Amino acid sequence: MPAPQKPQTLQRNFGNNSAARRLCVSAVVLFTLTCALQLAAQSTGVLEVNGRIKIEGKQERLKRKRFYLFRGGLAENKSLIDRIRAAEFVSRDCFYCRMNASPEFRSWLKAEDCESPFCREITAEDAAKVPEFKAAVEKGSRQYAKKPALAREWLTTNLSPQLRDGFYLQRKKAIDGLLAGMKPLQSGMTDSVSVKAIFIDIPIKPAAGKSTETFLISNLAPFEIGTKSYVWACEVEIGAEKKAVRALPVPESGKKADKCEVFVRDILACDGQGCAVK
Repeated sequence: MPAPQKPQTLQRNFGNNSAARRLCVSAVVLFTLTCALQLAAQSTGVLEVNGRIKIEGKQERLKRKRFYLFRGGLAENKSLIDRIRAAEFVSRDCFYCRMNASPEFRSWLKAEDCESPFCREITAEDAAKVPEFKAAVEKGSRQYAKKPALAREWLTTNLSPQLRDGFYLQRKKAIDGLLAGMKPLQSGMTDSVSVKAIFIDIPIKPAAGKSTETFLISNLAPFEIGTKSYVWACEVEIGAEKKAVRALPVPESGKKADKCEVFVRDILACDGQGCAVK
């Protein structure tokens, strides 16, 4: 058993512990102040991309559409713009046509501008009308004999992989090729109600004498609207003082959109013999 310490030893240890505690408290306070100063020095901004556009007088709503944010403007991202200009994408209709999807399946996708069966709820009426859905439900009914409701709720698990997520995977591969190793600062998707994509906590590094920094917003992969597809690459000035808002211009004949490159192409569609311009 250790011998009891002398009173003066106890007093010395207590004094040392008090000093250590004061040192620790000081270190914590200093660390907290340093972090606060760093956060204050780092400016951030907010960007809102408006997914409502007008084409030939008709308003279109770009719901569930993804956009990518890059630092720098059109000039700084010239190599990316050049790759977008040269890119070739297979249209949704042609992709599913090549997968031998039925006209009913392709029409179901087109009705709500869906790119895959995960886009919206598949109703009992849908399952009865679309051959691929009907076959998937029948297969599920054998698997979930005691719980028939699951057959429709989980019917996507019984679709072929190409019909289930083949188009998404093909687009992802094409986008990866466009990026060529680049990493977007952020990406965001428009919702189905406000039809806006919101980017928050964007780190801002304005040049000397400026309060904003130039960024590029692009969808990279074409959005299909009517008989055309559209890809935007637009500059936007983002600062810390107020939210930046970027609309998506549709170029008029013979005119160039302000601070935007807009690539408009005819969509190829399935006509029973293959794919051709609509």
